[in-house]
Amino acid sequence: MRGAKLTKCILVFDDFEKCLNLINTFQEKSIFLSESTIIIPEDKRLSTDQQTTINKFNFIKIEALENIRVLNPKLDRQLRQQNMKKWLMPFGFIAGLTFSNMTNLSTFSFLGLDSFGESLVGGALGTASGYLGSIVSSASINLNRKKEIRPILNFNKNGKWLMLLESQIGYELPWNLIKESKSIDIIFLEN
Repeated sequence: MRGAKLTKCILVFDDFEKCLNLINTFQEKSIFLSESTIIIPEDKRLSTDQQTTINKFNFIKIEALENIRVLNPKLDRQLRQQNMKKWLMPFGFIAGLTFSNMTNLSTFSFLGLDSFGESLVGGALGTASGYLGSIVSSASINLNRKKEIRPILNFNKNGKWLMLLESQIGYELPWNLIKESKSIDIIFLEN
């Protein structure tokens, strides 16, 4: 499917019941989404009745704001750094090992290392470079994201319920149902 995009939006509600009403509507109309997450306000907890009601729906998740990657730049950076580390560190090791073997430099000969030891030290330095590269490169993306999500964070701090919806590939969100849900605001998120 060329050009298929996912649409992501956040709905802002005054209370939990309005979130449930929208979920019930989705279930009645057999609408399936790629992601449906209710974000609990900062100052509230789910009651046992609310938790029981949510457990009836297997397609909805309940999360705190700090666990949502798209709304937590710090978490996003940590996950991105972990993913980059998985391929940059082995690549750095191979590059360091190869460079040491190609150049035949004896940089660490004062430690009494032979050519094999020199190659291993080169590989270890390459691994360290890959680790540092993952930190620097993951920190350099989306530096201004905090400004973009400030209104959403304020809604959460002010006791509003947030609902993160993501369409399936090739499908649009059910905008007519979303507009009828009586949400306070609809915030579109860029991919």
